[in-house]
Amino acid sequence: MAERADTPPPPPGHQTAAANLSPAPRLPETYVVQVPREQIYRIPPPENAKLVEQYRNDHDNRRERRPIIPCLKWTISIALVAGILAATITIIYFLVVRPADPFFSVTRLVLKNPNPRGGSPPKPEYDFTMRVDNPSLRMGYSYEAGGKAILAHHGAGIAVGKTKAFHQGYQNTTTFQLALKGSHVLLPKQIQSSLKGSKDVIPLSLMIEFSVRKTVGELEMGNKSMDVTCDIKVSGLAKEARIASQECKSKFT
Repeated sequence: MAERADTPPPPPGHQTAAANLSPAPRLPETYVVQVPREQIYRIPPPENAKLVEQYRNDHDNRRERRPIIPCLKWTISIALVAGILAATITIIYFLVVRPADPFFSVTRLVLKNPNPRGGSPPKPEYDFTMRVDNPSLRMGYSYEAGGKAILAHHGAGIAVGKTKAFHQGYQNTTTFQLALKGSHVLLPKQIQSSLKGSKDVIPLSLMIEFSVRKTVGELEMGNKSMDVTCDIKVSGLAKEARIASQECKSKFT
């Protein structure tokens, strides 16, 4: 009986080479995507063109708006600085100059020619001595000539006149003369009785319109109109009148 031959073992070097061999790399997988034929565009759809146009418009609008924002910021900054500067100058002006309206008062009233001869109706001249106080700390007032003055009794004018020019410094008291000539209107009976010696108290109103130029040192600040009204009660017009009471108001207009 024949004996089965044993297979000889592999040489040692062959086993070592087989152990050192690395496994073969795995090939990448491939996927096939099937797209319906009607969804394949050779020309981009019109929706894409609209999206691109909208993007361009938004981009252009942003570029156009950008310069406005810096200009607006500069404008607001300049206006804010100008407002702060103006407020500072105004505060300094009022603290240093301290402008104030002058105060007027009547110190004397004398009538001339109260009883004319020849039986003609009385047409006296009213000579006022006025006092004006300027309480301003650094502001003076220059009063121009030609201001209008009216003397009235119960609303009816009885004399008119013009003011003379004078200057008044700050924190100063000044007196000036004001002559008013009687009008051709017949005098009220109460005034006629007072001219004949009656001691009745007579209400009078003196209204003056000045053109005043404000000054701070050598700086002139332009002309302004000033209205002065003095409501006075007097008696004894035949001689130097006695001033029983008075209230004067002045304001720039």
